[in-house]
Parts: sequence; C-alpha cells; structure tokens
Amino acid sequence: MKLAINRTCAPGLSLPDFIALAQRAGVSAVEIRGDIEGREFADGTPAAALRARLADAGLVVASVNALQRFNDWSSARAEEARRLVAYAADLGAPGLVLCPVHTPETWDDPAAKLREGLAALAPILRAHGIKGYVEPLGMTHSTMKRQDMAVAAVSAIDGWDCYQLCYDTFQFFRCGDDLLFPQHIGLAHMSGITAPGAPGDLTEPDRGLIFPGDRVGNIAQLQALRAAGYAGFVSMEPFSPKVQNDPDLAQHLRASLDYVQALI
Repeated sequence: MKLAINRTCAPGLSLPDFIALAQRAGVSAVEIRGDIEGREFADGTPAAALRARLADAGLVVASVNALQRFNDWSSARAEEARRLVAYAADLGAPGLVLCPVHTPETWDDPAAKLREGLAALAPILRAHGIKGYVEPLGMTHSTMKRQDMAVAAVSAIDGWDCYQLCYDTFQFFRCGDDLLFPQHIGLAHMSGITAPGAPGDLTEPDRGLIFPGDRVGNIAQLQALRAAGYAGFVSMEPFSPKVQNDPDLAQHLRASLDYVQALI
C-alpha cells in the first residue's frame, strides 16, 4: 500500500519539520494544503521551491488539498480554481481534491449544482493535465454525501478523463455509505475514530490515528479497496488537536501506519 500523510497531521510544524515527520513516519508522499495560514502554500511559497524541497527529501505529492465549495460555481470560484490547479500542476501533483458545500443551503436541485461545477472546472483541469479528486463529505448538511452522487454527476458530464473519486474512510462511515466504485478512485483518505456517539454526530476534530478500537472499520474498508484493485495513495488525514499537538507524533504516526500496513 502506498502511504502518504496529509498536512493536517501537523499544521503547526514548519515545512522542514513536516518533511522530517514524513520521513520518520516512513511514507513516500504528502498532501499539501492551501488553507493553513502561515504554511505552504498559503504563505506564498513558490511551487518550484516546494517541489524541490520535497524531491530532495525523497517525497512526492499525492495531492493538493483542496478547492472548497466547487459545486457553488461563480467567477470568484473560477479564479480560485485556476490558481489552485496551476499551483498543483507546477508542484507535480497528480490531482486537486474537490470538496462540496457542507453548510445549510436551500438549493432546488443540488445534483444540477454538482454537474454545473464539474462541467465548469473540467476545462481548467484538462488544460493543466491534472485530475480533480471529487470527495463526498458525509456530514449532515453536505450537498454531496455519498460516492454514487459523485459518480452520477461525473458520468452525466462525461468527465472521467479528468475526474476521479477521493474515497475517505471516515466520510464513508459517517454517512453510512455502502457502495464502492474502485475503478473511479484516485486517492484515499483514512483516519481513526474512538469517540462515542452516532456516526452522523461525529466531527472532524474526532478524527485521529488508527489503532485497535477504531470504530470506522478502516482495516475492512482498506482491505475491500485493495481486493477491488485500488493501488493508489492512502493518506492519513487526522484533524484531532490531540494528534496535531502530540509531542511524540512521529513515533505514534509511524506506529499507526505500521499497524494498518500489517493488517492490510
């Protein structure tokens, strides 16, 4: 299994320290984010410079994360998309993660909004030769909760040349999804949950590392992905402040990844 870590593992670390964390964790790739203030690439770090730093450390980029609210298309969203896609291409990333609106909306036809955003974004992706990783989010107000919603929208615009799914084990668990489309998955996220409560009530800060006691069923989900032929990156994406501020993060992150790898 090709392992990666998302910048959410340690948003407080400097770039050199984050690179060192990735090396100590034993991964081959990282996901770079554009939404962490004071960190690459929100801090203006040129793509060429970041690419060189990662290459020197023996790391590649699994994705740039993320274009938010891609299905609420506007001129401002188009400009943001062009900027993010160009940066991702210059960085050598294979794709850009795309997140749907997940705030309360009064849209008459959410499916039409999905198709509109995907159709408008497709020429930008094609021009730069990278994929859009469409990520269903399972929270209550998400406008695209399930994998089949994404598949239907991409199929409707004939967009599989420039789109793939981003499969997230937590989102899959949170919304009770039960359909798998391995032929369309280009990136996978994983994180562990030990907090009690109904799946629909869990939130991003509940997402930690994966160890025994995980409620998400990461091992079974990843085994199913692998059995279905998925061979892309699987990226650890915790949002728990406890994880992010762990003084022994490198040790615990490596232990979690080793645990997952051993069982998969």
